[in-house]
Amino acid sequence: MTTNNTAVDDTNKAIESFRGLGVDEQLAWLWYVYKKMGDSVTPAAPGAASESIAEGLFNQVKQQSKEEQLESMRAIARSDADNQISREYGSLSANTKLAFWYALAIGMDEGSIIGMPEDYSASDGSKNLLSTIEQMDLEEQITLLRNAVEPMGADPKVGATA
Repeated sequence: MTTNNTAVDDTNKAIESFRGLGVDEQLAWLWYVYKKMGDSVTPAAPGAASESIAEGLFNQVKQQSKEEQLESMRAIARSDADNQISREYGSLSANTKLAFWYALAIGMDEGSIIGMPEDYSASDGSKNLLSTIEQMDLEEQITLLRNAVEPMGADPKVGATA
């Protein structure tokens, strides 16, 4: 059994590893996590996520071309303040951000969101991080995911009209 401090240390190390990945590796890692463990990780906090807000932002991305979808996801991961989707994402709660990424993973599976390239090969860092989250208990997994997606996105611009 892990102690609370060990769990916190493991989660913090995993977040440092996640932040050390490139943007595309971060996106791939999120997809792999939801693909492998989506059913257990999805309802991070039932009722705490605003499903309708996550769905609204998801639908905006879904309406874009495949190339624009990928750029929107990259913009969120880089916290691009010049991207409207990134700014809208930045204003979401942590649990709503989790719901948004889950919706994207489902969209990727269904083909409405650009999927992973068939020839994509995860980096060793991404594979190690995936192995780490698989060994965590559900609470630690949720904490790691929340800590990974929460700082993504940009703050809305002051005085912005869109």
